[in-house]
Amino acid sequence: MLITKPRIPIRDILLFGLWPGFLKVWLYRLKGYRIGKGVSIGLGSVICGDQVEVGDHTSIGFLTIIRGKEIRLGAHVQIGSATFLDTPYLDIGEGSRINEQVFVGGLQFPDSRFVLGRNCLVQQLAFINPARPIVIGDDSGVGGHSLIFTHYSFLSQFEGYGVEFEPVEIGNSVSLGWGVFVMPKTKIGDGAVVGSRSVVHGTIPPRSLAVGFPARVISKAPEFPKEVSEKDKVDIFRSIVAEMIQYFIGSGLNCAKDGHQYIVSKPASSWWRRDSGSWTLGIIDGDVREAIQNLNPRSIHVVLSLWEIPNDIRVHLQSQGTMWIEIAKKEQSCSSNDLGDEVSNFLKRYGVRTLRISTPSSSAS
Repeated sequence: MLITKPRIPIRDILLFGLWPGFLKVWLYRLKGYRIGKGVSIGLGSVICGDQVEVGDHTSIGFLTIIRGKEIRLGAHVQIGSATFLDTPYLDIGEGSRINEQVFVGGLQFPDSRFVLGRNCLVQQLAFINPARPIVIGDDSGVGGHSLIFTHYSFLSQFEGYGVEFEPVEIGNSVSLGWGVFVMPKTKIGDGAVVGSRSVVHGTIPPRSLAVGFPARVISKAPEFPKEVSEKDKVDIFRSIVAEMIQYFIGSGLNCAKDGHQYIVSKPASSWWRRDSGSWTLGIIDGDVREAIQNLNPRSIHVVLSLWEIPNDIRVHLQSQGTMWIEIAKKEQSCSSNDLGDEVSNFLKRYGVRTLRISTPSSSAS
């Protein structure tokens, strides 16, 4: 064979995969890879590429293989264990997550590429074949066991059988349920939802609900998605906060309410270990400026706001070392802490995936 490519890069695994993570990062930097700070690469995992860029605080689980010519992983990307990403051009946006045992690869052409936007989620056991380009927009999700193919070929085209090689485009804020099969030449518009076990071939318009085999639109604006009033948003927010606090308590944390804030602490796990400290969570569901005046940012570790936080208040909170999370624009401060990370993770249960934003310094503002 003139073109050879081992299915598993054994040589790279033996040379790099078995080193501890911090040494692996150092070796990759010596190799010319651009590796950010706080990057974690698990045991047995390797990155094989000609041009490689990995953003700050990105983590890769164990026994994961990432291979391509040009590889770019944004900051705070999470890639699960036993995942295989093998395509010439790979671009994963900031804050996105690919779960365990996901396969990206297969038949390839010179223009094969997989582009995953910011703040996306690909769940476990998804199979994605970017023989032709696959582009997924920001804040989109691919359910587990889903299949995305850009080619259909097996029997001879000279005998009248169909052969198709076409790209796939999936927009921003798209949700694919579990077990969805996306076929070549599919375009799914922004904000669309595709029900589980559906087969998609063709165009799904923006902000619509499609289900079936083949998938057909069964609901669209103004019925789907429905409008939510400000009063309803407040009720939803308060319900989620109440459920989150109960979840914290059920997980062994102590939570005490004090006005519009909660004191959250983790009890000592054994008699010889001291308490790990406490955190204060400020809740805002009304006027943000008025609420901030009633809170003491110096003693608040996390501010969770339903509404948009003005930039000057973001700067002020940052100067006090306070993490902020805003639901209105689905954003959070770049710096975080243990409590803020738990709050951010809980919000994902309700489809709120927040993107880390670098707040300008007070002097710049």
